[in-house]
Amino acid sequence: MATARSVCNLALRKLGVLGGGRDARPADINDTLDALRSMYTAWVSSGAFGRLRDVVPTGTTYMTAGNERILRESAETLTVTLPELVSHAWHDDYGNEPVRYYGTNVIVSTVDNQTNITVEPSQPVGYAVPPRDGSAVVITDIEGGQTVTWVYDGHIKRWQCVELLQLDDEAPRSVADQQGLAACLAIEVSDQFGSDVAAQTVAAASRYKIALTSRFGMRREESYGVYM
Repeated sequence: MATARSVCNLALRKLGVLGGGRDARPADINDTLDALRSMYTAWVSSGAFGRLRDVVPTGTTYMTAGNERILRESAETLTVTLPELVSHAWHDDYGNEPVRYYGTNVIVSTVDNQTNITVEPSQPVGYAVPPRDGSAVVITDIEGGQTVTWVYDGHIKRWQCVELLQLDDEAPRSVADQQGLAACLAIEVSDQFGSDVAAQTVAAASRYKIALTSRFGMRREESYGVYM
């Protein structure tokens, strides 16, 4: 796993504006970090991490399974829990909703750095697995208009907040391909630094984006056709 600082420095080296073994100036690396945050949110918005479902939960607590856009009044009125494990359900032969049987399903979750284990009845038949790599959750508060974006990195099994990403934090999805991530960032900021992008950098960025959107290295999610 690489820090956001190392990814930003590597991106600037690919543009030829930073020498090997050197750190970028504070102004340059902060601008590059802003571009990195923006790149993650743009990928989520474009659907690179998958489609998001709009959800308006009721009650005071809500556990998301990932790939949801959640609207709430404020953090004081609704607590959103990001799961450590989710139920991977079996479908029937016709592609309908998961077949449900009476039973229990254990879900491990983290709230305010506290690990909680809850047992919920009548869960879909299946088994508990970590969230899918690249799962995204966007939470928007009506009060204050704040929006935060969380991305799940399946390589390190951790949810990471994009807007709160700092230079010394681990960069989301850098384990998968640090060179490719830095290449994408280099292209993103090339206009700011007035630099040309090398062909090798373009190829590395393309490789990274193909892996990001296709996700052939992850479990297959079944989809079913709808016939009218």
